[in-house]
Amino acid sequence: MAPSARPAPTRLVESVDPATGQVWKRFETTPRDAVLEAVRKAKAAQRDWAGEPVGARVRMLRRFHESLFRRRREVAEALTRENGKPVAEAIGSEIAIALDFANYYARETPRFLRAPWFNAGPLAMKRKRIRVAHEPFGVIGVISPWNYPFMLSAGVVIPALVTGNAVLLKPSEFTPESGELLASLFHEAGVPRDVFAVLQGDGSTGAALCDAAVDKIFFTGSVQTGRRVAVKCAERLIPCALELGGSDAAIVLADANVHHAASGIAWGRFSNAGQTCVAPKRIYVEAPAYDAFLAELGQAVRALKVGAGGVPETDVGPMIRADAVAALESQRDDAVSRGAAVVATAATPAAVPPGSGSFFAPTVLANVPSDARVLHEETFGPLLPIVKVKDAEEAIALANASEFGLSASIWSADTARAARLAQRIEAGSVVINDAVVAAGMADVPHGGVKQSGIGRTHGKAGLEECVRTKATVIDRFASWRQAWWFGYSPAHQEGIDAYVRVAHSRSVVERLLALPKFMRFIFSPRRPV
Repeated sequence: MAPSARPAPTRLVESVDPATGQVWKRFETTPRDAVLEAVRKAKAAQRDWAGEPVGARVRMLRRFHESLFRRRREVAEALTRENGKPVAEAIGSEIAIALDFANYYARETPRFLRAPWFNAGPLAMKRKRIRVAHEPFGVIGVISPWNYPFMLSAGVVIPALVTGNAVLLKPSEFTPESGELLASLFHEAGVPRDVFAVLQGDGSTGAALCDAAVDKIFFTGSVQTGRRVAVKCAERLIPCALELGGSDAAIVLADANVHHAASGIAWGRFSNAGQTCVAPKRIYVEAPAYDAFLAELGQAVRALKVGAGGVPETDVGPMIRADAVAALESQRDDAVSRGAAVVATAATPAAVPPGSGSFFAPTVLANVPSDARVLHEETFGPLLPIVKVKDAEEAIALANASEFGLSASIWSADTARAARLAQRIEAGSVVINDAVVAAGMADVPHGGVKQSGIGRTHGKAGLEECVRTKATVIDRFASWRQAWWFGYSPAHQEGIDAYVRVAHSRSVVERLLALPKFMRFIFSPRRPV
């Protein structure tokens, strides 16, 4: 008798504390057949969910808001444990923003989904009434990143659910607990489990989700993986929204308050251990402000405290994994080998012994040559190159000389001039005298151009990404034939031309002369066909 086949071993997703390298939670990977089954269940459940009045879904969202507010410390501690960020950042940069999203979409969604009837504009269509409605796609797949695992997931899941979609979330394999917590909050708020489910796993789980019968994919991650997601979606002719990172430029003009600019750029670059897509990653400083800015920035960086995120005094926590540290060290060493100089480094405290976690001390590079990798690749960690430029024109040219175009910032006392310069920067958003914040503002669309992706999240644009547009056109006279229907004749041709003259001629005289033929064309009976 042949031995019975053993079941395949279950693969596990491990949540690792990046400050210690220790595993603190494990989750079973969702196998491919379970992904397909989850999509099938979501499709069945979504019909009833979309059939709910929008007011019921808004009430759900308000309950979610209350649950998150009540459980904010629990969520913050989990974010610190598996992502490494300080508790202050977990609350301020993740939970507070998710609460903002909930409030914003609870307020705006009913207005957005309202679809009143209105009269057609063109003269020939005055009999028509039009209604433009927004309908949910159906089942939306969300492949979420690890750097802001709660906020970035919530920024897509919230508008997708409240507009009537079912959602399947594949969190990063580095931050699985964040996805579980988000789901538990929505389930506590009354969202059915088949309407919002979490699929744990690695890239193979994300690939299975793209292959399944979902109706749209939202992906945040690398350019390379984003291209693969886009190809899979194109093969199925479904839409996707991709946020693929960036190499954001900051321009410090000669009239800027250099202390303010240095403080803001230090926070923007080194918060979340520098693992922020919209962080200022290339700094271009006009020559008159360069020395003073560099001195202020060096002072700010040397004062930063590096350590485990759970320690109250910590400013900068660990990076997500050791290989991320190695990649950053490679970019730093490349720049130094080409002539750059390390001019400031945060001191790593004795409380963080070497090798105990994935730490990289915030580092500032000066005299960075134009061919250094750090100016062309995405640097996803606390490494910051500073470049002196002669004027704003050179700064804008260098800022735009990148394959990325996610965000940017300009620092100047003349905000009107800065706003004019912002129009010339190739990016999805530009912030003046601050950094990063546009990506977390509930009413500001977030997304990039060039290799930084396609589509938008957040704001009204985030709602528009979650719906299909459907137009309904009614003719109010059910038995009155249209003048342009069949029954063509020379008189019909003259009538059509008369309509064009009445509707579009710039000459009042010509329009008046054409009016009698136009009226006969509209009201005279013609041979039915």
